[in-house]
Amino acid sequence: MRNVYFTLLLMLCMSAHVKAGDWMKRLPDNLFVSQVSIPGTHDAATGNGVTLATFSQCQDIDVATQWSIGIRAFDFRPKVKDDYLNINHGISETKLRFDAALYLLRDSLKAHPSEFAIIHCLYASNYDNDKATYETMLRELLSREDLKDYFVPFRRNLTVGDMRGKILLLSRDQYAVKPITGGFFQSWCGWLDWNAQSSCSIIGESAALDYKSPLWVQDYANTKDSEGGVAKKVSAVTEMLDHSTKHVTKDESDVVWVFNFASAYPGSLSTANGYRENATYTNAAIIEYLQTHEAGPTGVILMDYCVDRSPNEVDGKYLTRGRELVDTLIANNYKWLERRNRTLYDRALDRIDKLYTKLQEVREAIATECADVAADFEDELAAAKEVIDQQKYEIDSLYAGWLFTESYTVDYTGTYKIIRQIEKDAEEAQAKFDEESDIHAVQVEHIGNDCQIFSLTGERLDALRRGTVNIVKFPDGKVRKVVCQ
Repeated sequence: MRNVYFTLLLMLCMSAHVKAGDWMKRLPDNLFVSQVSIPGTHDAATGNGVTLATFSQCQDIDVATQWSIGIRAFDFRPKVKDDYLNINHGISETKLRFDAALYLLRDSLKAHPSEFAIIHCLYASNYDNDKATYETMLRELLSREDLKDYFVPFRRNLTVGDMRGKILLLSRDQYAVKPITGGFFQSWCGWLDWNAQSSCSIIGESAALDYKSPLWVQDYANTKDSEGGVAKKVSAVTEMLDHSTKHVTKDESDVVWVFNFASAYPGSLSTANGYRENATYTNAAIIEYLQTHEAGPTGVILMDYCVDRSPNEVDGKYLTRGRELVDTLIANNYKWLERRNRTLYDRALDRIDKLYTKLQEVREAIATECADVAADFEDELAAAKEVIDQQKYEIDSLYAGWLFTESYTVDYTGTYKIIRQIEKDAEEAQAKFDEESDIHAVQVEHIGNDCQIFSLTGERLDALRRGTVNIVKFPDGKVRKVVCQ
């Protein structure tokens, strides 16, 4: 039944594109944001139109359409223009203001409160000249009454529940002493060196430990800076997937955030077709990886051309498969959740079954070896069963809600001790009963042929008489009064 349920759920994720508007709704609230596979777009606003498009365009659809197909991470690069912040790609201006982009996301979240958005923010250019103005404008914008409540301060342990209906803004440039909201990236790595890629971090507004997190980054952008650059880019993308999908987050101390850029350009100068060409390799590589490897979290994937076929395609040259990649990333969340959920459930259920088995063994032992006092322990045995039943109910509920985490454990040792103590108490109670009454309850099969049996009057008997007190002389010379059950 569970397999059928998951299959139907996966079909929902992979089928009708209109479902992408609320795809996060099915994620459990207790999931760390760092464990979510999030489709994102590099230089997202270039899909709204951009000057010098031949060199700067990275998207063929606008930000509103990107949201509608399931994109939840956006690369925006604000720059001061007149009295507002425009979104640029380098020196190229897009036709989307930064405030308009934020209001678009706000309105999308109002309409879809189960979702959340992450912004990768980078100051566009002329940093030294406009830094003070940029900070002033940014502070005013992010502090507006109709926007400020939608932003979340960065914490390492942010969960899906914390983020629903919210925006997390993470900035590459440290424009102030501390972030106005969200967080700052630190030690960003744009080259191929795993030690550097895995030594980045994100810091929040507070100096507290949980406001800083390890960050893994793959952002190798110019694939012509060395021989075989495209192959190196694909290798770098998949190497980061190897690390992110296999990383196990048991609790917040294991949290690692991941940004894996599929974007790159094969030339000394970036061009729109260069981004398109690269996307045909990297997008396809991620799709193939996720289809052929065991599912696991990817972190944020920032891609170019999140459409399957670029309008500028020439003889199949620019089959970017971007829409397919978005759907694959969304579905990957549920493939991984089902795998993790089933693994952790089976592990917990195995321990529960062992507790039930032990309880039954003790129940039978008390009934046979401690028959005179067995009735006195029925309530304790029933209470122990209730403890196991409650744990079974708990794991069934966690399984049904996909709420298992790697830190979950069945209280096997504690419950086992309870059961064993009941057995020990029954043995002691039976020993005390025997000592006080000098009458021992036995099973017929426990009296061997080499034992001599007498009635209380001394009459030699051929066999034990049930329901009465018998005198039994054992081969070792011991004589006991016994009651045959």
